[in-house]
Amino acid sequence: MKRLTFFAALFLTGCSRNPNVEIVGSYFPGWMISLVIGVALTMLTHLLIRKRYPAQDFGHPALLYPALLTLFTCLLWLLLFA
Repeated sequence: MKRLTFFAALFLTGCSRNPNVEIVGSYFPGWMISLVIGVALTMLTHLLIRKRYPAQDFGHPALLYPALLTLFTCLLWLLLFA
């Protein structure tokens, strides 16, 4: 029982403080993590779109992919850090 309490205390100590630090109105590293995962999800979406649909079915790529990146990044930040 003492070992279980020790390991539970060891792993739960990281939950006591929010790791985000506000720098000029933006919270780091939450935005950086969300951005990296958002880029990965946008690349995965790009691969799925190219594999399943012709390119002309969607909007211009210069508008589509930045919009998807913004969408994924903001949603991840809201789900994980807000």
